[in-house]
Amino acid sequence: MTDLQLYTLVVPQDSQSGLLSQLQQQLATSGILEQDGGIVEQLSGQPGDQTVSGVYRARYAGKMADELEELGRASGFDELPLAGVGEKTSKDGYYALESADVDQIQPQTTLVQRYDLQLRKKGTQDDYWRAVKPNRRQLDHPFGNDTAPVEVGVPAAASKVQWFNAEDQSRESASAIETRSAELGDVDIYDLEGGESAVGVEDPTLIYEVPYTDEELTDCRIYDTLGEASKLDADGDLQWQKLFSTQHDFDDEIVLDNGRIRLRLDEPAGTLEAETWDSSTDSWTTVGLEADQPSSVELFDVDLMDVAMVCDRAQLTFDVDGSLFALNAIVNRGHDAVQFTIPAGESGPIPTDLESWLEPIASTSVVDANAAKTLVARNEVRR
Repeated sequence: MTDLQLYTLVVPQDSQSGLLSQLQQQLATSGILEQDGGIVEQLSGQPGDQTVSGVYRARYAGKMADELEELGRASGFDELPLAGVGEKTSKDGYYALESADVDQIQPQTTLVQRYDLQLRKKGTQDDYWRAVKPNRRQLDHPFGNDTAPVEVGVPAAASKVQWFNAEDQSRESASAIETRSAELGDVDIYDLEGGESAVGVEDPTLIYEVPYTDEELTDCRIYDTLGEASKLDADGDLQWQKLFSTQHDFDDEIVLDNGRIRLRLDEPAGTLEAETWDSSTDSWTTVGLEADQPSSVELFDVDLMDVAMVCDRAQLTFDVDGSLFALNAIVNRGHDAVQFTIPAGESGPIPTDLESWLEPIASTSVVDANAAKTLVARNEVRR
């Protein structure tokens, strides 16, 4: 039985007890704004959905089950790739994870966890292009005033990359301006303004094909470190928990990671650190922010705003000499630096000590592509 991969999560061959096709009532799910959940409404029709059931038996089975359960209730993950690892299966396609039920089989141990996943199939690559839809916005910060290029990242594993104008269905081949190496794969960088010139519309969509199991490799991730300093344990297994919900309850350091830069937010210790990926040594290099932290500045609160595959955002509140100051941090796919912006409800400027502390990792761009990963139906592109 072939291993299955659901976005960033793998269902190993030796734990997968069943993969059944079944006919169920069609469901339509409307996301609740500012929440990670949905309202399920019954509609007519009976398309074929998928049930994936199995058992995790491993040292980290409890963590793996928690990841599945959180993905099942998170918003913003409605078009997930499901595919066989290493070979095609008849189930390969794009799915919405309707529910993820997890049970600890034996009360005395977390090493054995049963899961039942309900998946609603949306279609396949024959039905849809994978897409990145920008919605640019201005940023408010003192770290620079660059307005170009407006960077949009796409996996280098993608093919047939095109700029698409949804208003008149025009499209043109897209050319990357740069390729960057990240921890798990390369990212091609495209200039949004070049796309606007190519198809004559503001914020055109990038459409492309990418293998189901490759698209997640360069996506943004957020981890709960669970108190562990290193992502991998001594055996090379992942010991950090993948995080999918803004409502995730964390007690330890969390990490915003796009494979090129990591922002490590340690609210309990009142500090933060950053690491950059060194492709020449295949390792992470510490920037040194924690060592250079001003005595007047403390990380007071971390509020996750978006966990969104190609863009993660958090509002960071700092205690600066006894006064609180909020700053939004944005980590985009393929970017080399963190984009900071003063939120609308905060009064600038950024306090001098805080500005100087964050400057080594701050982007100089004042424009955020504000991209979202989605699907575009092929019949909408067809001429």
